[in-house]
Amino acid sequence: MMGAAARGCLLQGRRGKVLAVVTHAAYLLTEEGELMWLATTGNPMHRRCMQLPAPLPSLAVDSTFIIRDQSITLESGTSLDFRASRVWEELELPPGDVIDIGQLPDILFAVCKSFLAAQTPVGYGAFILPVLHIAKKQEFSIPLQPKDILTTAAWPVVERIAGECLSHDLRGIFQEAERLVGLGEGLTPAGDDFLGGLFFAHHLLACSYPFLLDLEFSDLREWIAACQPRTNLISYVLLKDNFGGHALDPLNRFGIALLTNQPLARIISAASELVKVGHSTGWSLLAGFLVGMLLAFVERPDSPRQA
Repeated sequence: MMGAAARGCLLQGRRGKVLAVVTHAAYLLTEEGELMWLATTGNPMHRRCMQLPAPLPSLAVDSTFIIRDQSITLESGTSLDFRASRVWEELELPPGDVIDIGQLPDILFAVCKSFLAAQTPVGYGAFILPVLHIAKKQEFSIPLQPKDILTTAAWPVVERIAGECLSHDLRGIFQEAERLVGLGEGLTPAGDDFLGGLFFAHHLLACSYPFLLDLEFSDLREWIAACQPRTNLISYVLLKDNFGGHALDPLNRFGIALLTNQPLARIISAASELVKVGHSTGWSLLAGFLVGMLLAFVERPDSPRQA
């Protein structure tokens, strides 16, 4: 099985190289700059993902590949045949089937209360409860003591972003978001994952309530382009995909289930799958998405604002 974007990369004669290899995935980059990755069955799907029913072949970073007859022929001589692969399509938001925007806060609080009762957040997941407190009470300067330095450094920024979301101040959101780009370690730094969730939420809300929420930001393309030199290529491509509404399957399903008021069990099931991604990647995506949902909240005129 493969995503539509990955299928589009399998053009006859196209060449590329292995960009990175981790435990459950190998990232391939074509000479044209298109990113796709190989993963084993059970890993979350994405439009750039190609799932293999067998273990990943042994791959060396910077080794080359060529596409022949819908197959990836590796430098080692191994050929991965995708001619009979099924193309996976992203779940789309049903048009006209979203909940009333006024119901969203109560549904969101109920989902988080039930989900967090059975989960122990890690990484940026520690931000979820204080962000919900901000959304309920409109109070800021919430004390938080994360377990690592990078998460501690990110909290004041996340707190300000939550406030800007409640105020629908997109320019303020993007100004604060700059501080999180590339913040963290690994192929997808936690700051990038958080922003990916945040801006995927922005995308879903813009599609769901175009006449109720003004979520247009004229400098969006320039802002995204400016992120590229501040993080690695893999994380940048994923961040850009989230901006455009292309998320990992469990995040996509969680967001759509939430906005269409599907049964609580289905919403929580998607969230549970999401937080299993990486050590803390899924939690960062979820935390960012929940902060992004604050864009749909209505701030009370007498709410205390953060200095």
